[in-house]
Amino acid sequence: YAEDSDDDFAMDIGGGFGGFMPPRPLHARYTGRQRQFTKFYSAYPIAAYQGNKMDANYGGKIFMPPSALDEISQLEVVYPLLFKLQNDEEESTSGTKLRTHCGVLEFTAEEGRVYLPQWMMDTLRLSPGSAVEVINVALLHGSLVKLQPQSVDFLDISDHRAVLENALRRFSALTVGDMITIEYNNHEYKLNVLETQPSPSAINIVETDLSVDFAPPIGYVEPTAQSGPGSQASNSSSMANINQPTSSMAKDIRQKEDAAKGEAASLRFQAFRGAGVRLSSGADKPSSVRSYASSTADNNEKQSQDISPDDETPVPLDLPIGTLFFGYKLIPPPGSEPTDANDANEEDKFQGEGRVLRQRRKR
Repeated sequence: YAEDSDDDFAMDIGGGFGGFMPPRPLHARYTGRQRQFTKFYSAYPIAAYQGNKMDANYGGKIFMPPSALDEISQLEVVYPLLFKLQNDEEESTSGTKLRTHCGVLEFTAEEGRVYLPQWMMDTLRLSPGSAVEVINVALLHGSLVKLQPQSVDFLDISDHRAVLENALRRFSALTVGDMITIEYNNHEYKLNVLETQPSPSAINIVETDLSVDFAPPIGYVEPTAQSGPGSQASNSSSMANINQPTSSMAKDIRQKEDAAKGEAASLRFQAFRGAGVRLSSGADKPSSVRSYASSTADNNEKQSQDISPDDETPVPLDLPIGTLFFGYKLIPPPGSEPTDANDANEEDKFQGEGRVLRQRRKR
């Protein structure tokens, strides 16, 4: 592969014919030069797209018109499709034209228009309706990218690896100088692309094993060693650790990940955590069951003494493991005691003698 230049497609590499057909074998050679797709379009942000495609703002792919697919299908190009977006009217601080690289998400845009994520519009300094040049290119597969978060809030993410793996799936290429935007838990994080390898300017990250390195976020302060009264007592241990490197952002990220994993492990269900009780013991020692029951009765009696009759606050039922609760004793409310009249009525019930319709014969 070659870098994006005026001679990108004069390479002896595999390609394919048709819309999204797989490429030729890697060692196949062309008889002539490849043809390159290049065209100017009016650039608009994805927010202006008719469909609900706001999630595409957190990726590196654009929407192109169907005519672009028809034209590309007639050319010998390298797949996956990668494009260089270039603003010929603006220049960077180094004097070169502003550019970035991207993939294509859909060929469903209106003719003459392309829809870009907002971070691409900002990188290329494009306003809605500005002209942008779209050029089909081929890039080297990346092996390393170095990113710099633009806020220390990025350190609050517990699992950075999983978040980045999910976020970078929406990108096809990364360019040095890009200020990409990813989304996690309804929060936007901006990342500046500082370095790419093996190409120093842009890389292809489709189906490749990519290593990610981090630079300290903007506003991040390295922790310093705290000196206290006990520092002189532990002089030998501090001298032993004097040659060890200070903590860095990558170390802080690993510590946060380990702490999150430890917290998740502590929340897992752990069976058989109760203490065992023996059913029998020696003659010289009281039975463990009897002692356990007596301690339970003492606890219940103490708990009942602590509760006053006038206290209406509900008390939690705190029972030892293995104890069953069948309810408290029935205590009638005040004023519900039976009177003497009620007692007489109770005694008069079922006082009559029984009668039968037919006498029993004697044998």
